[in-house]
Amino acid sequence: MASACSPPGTGSGGSDGRADNGGAIALNFWTNLTVSAQADAIKRQAEQCAQRQQDVSVTVEAIPFDSMYPKMVTAFRSGNGPDIMNTIEGGVAAAQAGDFIVPVDDVVDKHGRDDFIPSYLSAVGKDGKTWAVPDWALHQEVWYRKDLFAAKGVQVPTSWPELLAAARKLDDPASGVRGFAVPMGSALVAPQTYYQFLYANGVHTFDPETGEYALDRDPAKAVEATKFMLDLYAAASPPETRTWVWNDFRTGFVKGNLAMVMDFGAVVGLAAEQNPRMLDNMGVFALPGPTQQTKPEGALGGGYFYMVGKTNERRQTAAKALVACMMEPDLAAARVNTRPVFALPATESAAKSPVYTSNETVKRFDEQIQTIRDDVLPRWYRYGMEAGLNQLAGKIEATTFVGDQLQAAAAGDLTPQQAFDNINAEMKRLAGA
Repeated sequence: MASACSPPGTGSGGSDGRADNGGAIALNFWTNLTVSAQADAIKRQAEQCAQRQQDVSVTVEAIPFDSMYPKMVTAFRSGNGPDIMNTIEGGVAAAQAGDFIVPVDDVVDKHGRDDFIPSYLSAVGKDGKTWAVPDWALHQEVWYRKDLFAAKGVQVPTSWPELLAAARKLDDPASGVRGFAVPMGSALVAPQTYYQFLYANGVHTFDPETGEYALDRDPAKAVEATKFMLDLYAAASPPETRTWVWNDFRTGFVKGNLAMVMDFGAVVGLAAEQNPRMLDNMGVFALPGPTQQTKPEGALGGGYFYMVGKTNERRQTAAKALVACMMEPDLAAARVNTRPVFALPATESAAKSPVYTSNETVKRFDEQIQTIRDDVLPRWYRYGMEAGLNQLAGKIEATTFVGDQLQAAAAGDLTPQQAFDNINAEMKRLAGA
């Protein structure tokens, strides 16, 4: 009998209408990619890969993030969940916790485990198993205007004091340019900004090695990171960034109104659309650690992954074969190229594919991509998932408590210590620590 968390129809004798009858298999494929270029590419490739198998077809459906979690859980529990889902690590954590998916170590090993960037396999690991196949990589770093750095004699900062000094030197409100955007939109943006500073100072929600709750293990370091972020905001960020979301700071940078922003590389595509002259002025560096002698111990990142729903042996085998096909280097590279720089290959073979390296944007940003691959991708974490899959990441993204506290501190209503204490208290409650 299926458990309360298990989808009916698990195994070979289920009652979900997809039990193995030895006939043709019609796979359901969900993706969170709703941008047309990405959604079209993944649909086309999935259909091509399905055709390689006898009596296998696939239907691809784009599921927006804002409805993903309830729709996914409801579908799995009713026995109508996707056979394959292309989603972020938070979606994988929720599905694994519900016992809706199966391990994919066989797919990873057959492809070649060493081909994957290790941090991306680690992110979807739990109980000694790999629960999703890394597709492509997200990353956050500092993007800066090279022309302004050159004009004011600013070097790439290698410590927090240098970063603050650079932001102040570049800050010129009279000419319409601010030194460094510190966005704190309550939903998603605030925790993404905050955790960059926490990780750079060696602060994690969970110890990456032991999995123990660690946000308050060294409160002084956590408060130091909180205070520095707020000092940077006060010194060189527009006051309205307290409530800014992604498009606000990306547009500000692309239009030339911001000297530095932390971003996932989406500014490249936006600049190509709105201000192509900016493209040659865009440089990149990883957010530094607090001192020159202290290298940043982590960076915020993420990625897209393929997970396989728990159904019956033949369906799971067909689904895994389709995923394996999609991970072929040229196909993986073509998916990444639908949003070049924003998306980077999660495998070395895709990064070396001529399909990837011949892309004009990739060639233009070769130096920046190499910096990201060297300094960001090997050490990225997702808040709450530093030790592998954990549903805390989804809980953080479904609430606004991080942003609410940081906004209050930025407005002067709380001290950095109070903001951290409040965030830590709620984080411990959500984590059950």
